[in-house]
Order: sequence, then structure tokens, then C-alpha cells
Amino acid sequence: MSTRSENTVTINQPIEKVHQALLTKEYWEFIVANLSPEPGQVHDFSDNVATLFEVLPTTLLPEAVRAMVSQDLKVKRVVTVGELNGEAADVNYTADVKGTPVDFKGDISLAGEGEMTKLSYVNEISVNIPMMGAAIEPKVGESLAELFDNEGKLTEQWISENA
Repeated sequence: MSTRSENTVTINQPIEKVHQALLTKEYWEFIVANLSPEPGQVHDFSDNVATLFEVLPTTLLPEAVRAMVSQDLKVKRVVTVGELNGEAADVNYTADVKGTPVDFKGDISLAGEGEMTKLSYVNEISVNIPMMGAAIEPKVGESLAELFDNEGKLTEQWISENA
């Protein structure tokens, strides 16, 4: 069983700049260095695919999950960036939380609106814990929305400083 969550992030930059950032290794290095209190790393970057090793501290987790997790989570996230097609692009990601029964994936639709870009996320969260997973999945979805909001702010900052 899995839970679907949706959220939207607005970046105050045109879609061309947002898309170009997503295709830049330095952008992803900035994201993994700043998204979490403990820096991650860009494991691989090629052919419009960024493979990221990130660390999520337990403080970013929903309270219901914290009780079951004794250490920071190591996440492998693979982000695939589609081509820019006019004022739109599609991005998708998969994420595996090492050593836990939690994984998530999603599709992100980028839509340019003048000097702004909207990222519409559709996430699928799976917590494979009998009788508890379904109760925890929506809380993980809320944490993902907060994480993606923060990533949007970092994207805006990186573009302002580098584009």
C-alpha cells in the first residue's frame, strides 16, 4: 500500500533558468550541501540524471516516525530531468531510505508563468510496516512538502547567485 501526496512550489525565476539549474552539477552540489543540516553528496551526474546521497536528520521526520528511528536517515535520490518543451518540463525522482521500510517517488511538472515557475509534485510514499504504514505515510508526505519547499527556496537562491 502507498499514499499519494501533492504539493506545489513556486520559484520566482523563469522556467528557462530553473530548468538549466536542474541540468547543472553545481546546482545539485549546492542543494545537497544546504538542504539538510548534514551535507550530502552528488554521487553521479550524467545524461540529465542526478544521483544524490542525502542525510535527513531525525529532527526533520514526523514525530510518529522519530520514535522508531534511532539515527539520521541516509537517502539515495535519483532525479531525472526531462527536456524543456516551451514553458513546461517533466521531472521525476525515486528515493530509497537506506535501512528502513520507507521509500518514495514522484513526478514533478514544471510550468513557466512569466518570471515564475510552478513545480507541481505528485508523490507516492510507501512505509512497509504492518498496521502502521498507512498511518505514517501521510505524515511523511507532509515532511516531503516541507523539504520540497526548502529545496525551492534554495533553487531560487542558487539561480540568483549563479545565473
